[in-house]
Amino acid sequence: MTSKRAKRRKYNYNVNRKKLWRKSKRVPDIKCDQIKQAWDKRKSVKQNLADMGISMDPNKAVPIPHPMNEMKMESMSIAEAQKLHVVEDMEAEANLPQKKTLKLSRPEVSFCTYMLDKYGDDYKAMARDEKNYYQDTPKQIKRRINTFKSVPEQYNQYLEEKAGTKSAETEKMET
Repeated sequence: MTSKRAKRRKYNYNVNRKKLWRKSKRVPDIKCDQIKQAWDKRKSVKQNLADMGISMDPNKAVPIPHPMNEMKMESMSIAEAQKLHVVEDMEAEANLPQKKTLKLSRPEVSFCTYMLDKYGDDYKAMARDEKNYYQDTPKQIKRRINTFKSVPEQYNQYLEEKAGTKSAETEKMET
């Protein structure tokens, strides 16, 4: 049997080669400030990352041992890295505590405020309410209301509105 010959590729006239070359030489878009400052434009991506002590390919940096074959390990020692401050800065930034930004949706907030206004802390009555569309159990409703209470900006707004309506009601009662 004869082997098939590979089909010759045609030249694509629709591609701007000059633009492609410029794009390949362009510095990659780096979002990490530490890496951006330590980046050397004259070096390749692999050389830059090796200088910083960062691996380009994690599979080669920490290979999984295979019992049949002894893999050639391309291990990168930390002694080779010249710009160790980059990794240290990134670790310090990663270890900083992050601010929780939990915010409930508008329907969730309206459900919780309605239940708190109508029933207070009676979760069994909340479970029997007709606005409990998803037929949540008392424990599920309690968990939802506790998450609502744990979001300070939304819960404080609810408390202020509740205090404002109570003061308006007392003024009407006095007159």
